[in-house]
Amino acid sequence: MTVRLFNTMSRKIEEFKPLVEGKVGFYSCGPTVYHYTHIGNLRSFIQNDILKRMLIENGYEVTHVMNITDVGHLTSDADSGEDKMEKGAARDNKSVFEVAKFYTDAFLKDFNDLNLIRPKHMPKATDYIQEQIDLIQQLEARGYTYKIEDDGIYYDTSKFPGYGKLTGGSLSGDRAGARVEFNNKKRNPTDFALWKFSPKNEKRQMEWDSPWGVGFPGWHTECCAMSMKLLGNHFDIHSGGEDLSRIHHNNEIAQSEPLVGAPWVNYWLHISFLIDKSGEKMSKSKGEFLGMDALRSRGFDPMAYRYLVLLSHFQAQLAFSWDALDAAATGYKNIVKRVAALLKEKSTAPVNETDFDLWHDKILGSVSDNMKTAEALVYIQEMLKSSEINTSTKLKLFEFIDKLLGLQFIDRAQKLVALESESAPTELQTLAEERIKAKNDKNWALADKIRNKIDEAGWTVIDTAQGSKLVKKV
Repeated sequence: MTVRLFNTMSRKIEEFKPLVEGKVGFYSCGPTVYHYTHIGNLRSFIQNDILKRMLIENGYEVTHVMNITDVGHLTSDADSGEDKMEKGAARDNKSVFEVAKFYTDAFLKDFNDLNLIRPKHMPKATDYIQEQIDLIQQLEARGYTYKIEDDGIYYDTSKFPGYGKLTGGSLSGDRAGARVEFNNKKRNPTDFALWKFSPKNEKRQMEWDSPWGVGFPGWHTECCAMSMKLLGNHFDIHSGGEDLSRIHHNNEIAQSEPLVGAPWVNYWLHISFLIDKSGEKMSKSKGEFLGMDALRSRGFDPMAYRYLVLLSHFQAQLAFSWDALDAAATGYKNIVKRVAALLKEKSTAPVNETDFDLWHDKILGSVSDNMKTAEALVYIQEMLKSSEINTSTKLKLFEFIDKLLGLQFIDRAQKLVALESESAPTELQTLAEERIKAKNDKNWALADKIRNKIDEAGWTVIDTAQGSKLVKKV
């Protein structure tokens, strides 16, 4: 399939052409592991996974790198405030290293539950301190840096004529990346820290020696150093949330292109926000917190959230509500039930390769065309409803669909079939018989009471034309 992607740099949809035929170098911004990962951030990771799966299904060999930020991320874009990792350690009364491990493990649990393919490399910022120092020294040698006493080494954005080009900014007028706060020791409002000095009379848990003194690297430097170390000086795709485009990614470009030439990255992709009912971005920084544990505690399958995300386009903001998630969960379960019915048919008819190719190309074509996952899901529903496609072909298509969209339809359907074949405990069967008698006696209140008892025990009563049966809940 021809792959087309919206490139933030050109502000248009472009045909994807890799630097090396058949191969893709892909870098996506990872989590800062000072707290649990918010579902808004997880939306970005799901969309990155779809991008990678789509490229793989189109025959590309994808080398994916995603960083783990465990140092150097300040709470303010103005290069001020606390380091998020140090703040997390104080909050949890743990060492910074304990906090980093705990929340990295929690993130990877979410990652696995959402069925995201692990990147080939997941480098930690603390393992690449020397590479970051080397990068800063190269910029210093070319005249791009200056020192602010008792603060740090800063990048002089006036030395890079293309600063802000990712988001259409310039160093005059409405500056791309301009901070709300302005440290008047900076030469320009858009200048940013490359290396921060440790505060005097204060011992940080994470600090390193450098040519400029004891301190820690700025957040914007780690992605440059690690991506170039693992993917080379030029690579194909860099992605992240839309909030990273204006400052973080412009700062990455400003550090990298003076050293390696332009373009450093060929395609930039940005995933829009998850928003609340009022239209505001959902985030931890606003004091809100909604992680996967909140969804799990309400009984939602992580695949229901993944399905909700894929019902929208990555460039469109997605409004989250419990009602929206509940509707997505229902839609997801309905497809699983239909796949389970296909599995139970045990058809011996061979796969119709013509039908398979037709629907395979429709579904893959949608996702290859700027990741139109919602359109692909419509095609999946149409394919399921079609009486002209035999069972074997539909099941083979779902094997492909699960590789492309990662929704685990067949896995959940197999579990459902297994549960439906499981016999209910004797006491529940007795209750079911008592309910039938209550219904025959038109004692609806008692029948409902018995149904609720069965439901509380983790089973569901299904009334059919052939009678009632007990099915264990998924």
